[in-house]
This record gives sequence, C-alpha cells and structure tokens, in this order.
Amino acid sequence: MTSSPVYQRKRALLIGINTYRTDSLKYCINDANDLATTLDRIGFKVLQGVDCKRTEFHQMVENFVKGIQRTDLTFFYFSGHGKQCENENYLLPSDYDYDYKTRESIYLLDNAVSVQYIMKKIYHTYCPVTIFIFDCCRKNVRTKGDSDQQGLSPMHASSETLIAYACAPGAVAVDETRNGRNGYFAEHLLKHIKTPNNDIEDILKIVAREVKLQTAGFQVPFRTSSLTEKVCLVTSNVQG
Repeated sequence: MTSSPVYQRKRALLIGINTYRTDSLKYCINDANDLATTLDRIGFKVLQGVDCKRTEFHQMVENFVKGIQRTDLTFFYFSGHGKQCENENYLLPSDYDYDYKTRESIYLLDNAVSVQYIMKKIYHTYCPVTIFIFDCCRKNVRTKGDSDQQGLSPMHASSETLIAYACAPGAVAVDETRNGRNGYFAEHLLKHIKTPNNDIEDILKIVAREVKLQTAGFQVPFRTSSLTEKVCLVTSNVQG
C-alpha cells in the first residue's frame, strides 16, 4: 500500500471569469466559488479571484506563490476562457480583447496569462505536491471545431504534479449546466472531491467518466500526472 506524501498545509488559488468583452460565460464564477467553499471546508487556505483583469491575475499568482512553503500541498484552479498558440497555453483575463490588428501570438504575450509562467512559479517553490485544474476553453455551442487550436495543448507534468483538464487537449468544454449552477466538470468534481481517503487521481477518473456519459462523449476530461504516491485531499470524515 502506498503512503500519502507529507505536507503540513493545503493552499489553493482559484480564479473564475464570466465577463469578457466578447463571448462572456455563465457558470465559471459559480464553479470557482463553490469549489473554494468546498476546499475551505476540507482544510485548504483559499485565495480566490473573480473576473480578474490581467494585472490583477498576475498579482494574485505572485501573492499566492509568495505564501507557499516547501511543506505545502498546492492547488490551482481556473475556469474561463483558455487558448493555445504556438505550443504555449494561455488563460484569458476579463480584459482580453484581441483586435486582429497584430499577430495573436504577440497579442497573447502582452494581454493573456501564460500557463507555463504559472506552473514555473509554483514549481520553484519546491512543494511536495501540486495539482492544476484547467476548467477552461469553454464554448456556448456544441460544435466540433474546424481547428486543432481550440483548447489547450497537452503539457508535461513536472515532478509530483497532476494536471487535469475539463476537456481533452485541443478540444472545448461546453458552457452548459444540468443543475442550473455549475458546468458539467465542476458539478462532478464538487460531488467527489470531498470524499475522505480517496486518491485525487481516482476522483478525477470518476469525474471524467461521469462527464463523458453526461455529454454523450462530446466532452472528455483529460489528465497527466507524475505523482508517485497516493494523494488524498481529505483524510478524515470531515466533509463540507
């Protein structure tokens, strides 16, 4: 039987963005709010941002990283729009407004938030476990894209890191709801993440299966991991 890695604190940064200058979304803030509440109830210290502009987004990442200690389990969650471009992944802040006057790869560098930047900042805190969840690349209409540049591109998980996507790389997550409040991925994540003594990889496997069934195969969550031991976010009967 594998043991869980040793960590003394659980820290989370969650950002949800609904309001964009074009293509606003409906459920991302609810998803981030509800997950923040759940994580708080299971012992996380939570930092949360809503409808962040780029400057605020960067500042939240900086503040979060400054508070991380080497014995912390760290958790990052983003819900909103995301985009890949030239093998880089970007999370779009609320003030992102591409005007098509320049190459988008150049515009993204100055107006979006690089996923690789966030991952590198957290990696260099040398904490024992890091979990990234990207509940992004949402669309309001179920259409199979005509481009493989729709969603995020696959990323390598550095040591003791888990990366989970609400949809497969190069695909999109539908901005729809069944419960009237949460997107499909968040709905099932919220249902299972507070289960005591359950490995996070097993939880995400269950979430992926349920989302796939609920969307008739349109949305298939994906994950990549370098975790070498079981990681339980809840190790007692205390639940939210």
